[in-house]
Amino acid sequence: MTSFPILLFAALASLLALPVTAAEDFPSRSIRFIVPGAAGGIVDIHARKVADMVSRSLGKPVVVENKPGGGGNLGAEIAAKAKPDGYTVFLGSTSIFCVSPFVYTNLTYDAMRDFVPLTMGTIGSPLLLVNPGLPVATLDEFIAYAKKNPGKMSYGSPGVGSAQHLAMELLKQLTNIELTHVPYKNAPQVLTDLMSGELQAAIEYAAATAQHLKAGKMRALVNAGPNHKPEFPGIPTSTEAGLPAFSIFAWHGYFVPTGTPPEVSAKLQQALAAAIKDPGYSAWARSQGSEMGGQSSMEFAEFIKADRQLWKDIVRKADIRLE
Repeated sequence: MTSFPILLFAALASLLALPVTAAEDFPSRSIRFIVPGAAGGIVDIHARKVADMVSRSLGKPVVVENKPGGGGNLGAEIAAKAKPDGYTVFLGSTSIFCVSPFVYTNLTYDAMRDFVPLTMGTIGSPLLLVNPGLPVATLDEFIAYAKKNPGKMSYGSPGVGSAQHLAMELLKQLTNIELTHVPYKNAPQVLTDLMSGELQAAIEYAAATAQHLKAGKMRALVNAGPNHKPEFPGIPTSTEAGLPAFSIFAWHGYFVPTGTPPEVSAKLQQALAAAIKDPGYSAWARSQGSEMGGQSSMEFAEFIKADRQLWKDIVRKADIRLE
């Protein structure tokens, strides 16, 4: 499989063969952001905020197109087949680049071959959540309770192979606890059933849970990452909770189809990075529990390469395969 760095170097090497006016003329019409999820989702909201700033920066409309379906794979397939001219930007994610390739057996695209990264949007680690009626207040107590009640505790996720499912699988692999997985079709119903007591636990991101945590309708035991969340400084990190290996991230970022002229990609990357680093957008994103991206294409490519190995190992050990 061809790696991102090789594709990037090949693209840069071809620069001399391209018209020097390509970047100067770009964009001459509207650009579309393909979001492989429904309107109103957290990535969609991020995309629309960034699209507005990029539109003002480049002087042309940036239109968000939602292409939900197949766990994000439908939108990825559409973007992968788009003309590589800079007028299609794909909102890729952990799921598309680090999970689906190892979970699904019949994908019609190859994320690592068909896309070139521009920059990361945001990144965040999830929270381990429990119903407030569960008699545990720390990660150690949760693990001990699960070992005393093997298989009797249930947790929910938005579906088999979702980031939330695999994050809990990582916790199970690290601690040798037994939990019963209940897959749902959407994340909001998971949280509803967690609050009602139908489920004892779940793993979810701060943006979706903040209001419920503040209302005391669920309890967060640990942040599955190395950094505190500013809006919830009292939630311990995985290292503070004594399980530093329980560190996992979900992220989204911006990509173009492979073959997009490198100077056009560079112009898009600069506009996107500036938007992501905008103080107003950064403050809002951090209030949602996210950390900011905006790095170079090469840095983003190297990050994805390393992150893929983590998720691949989780999927392999959990033996998860979908058609």
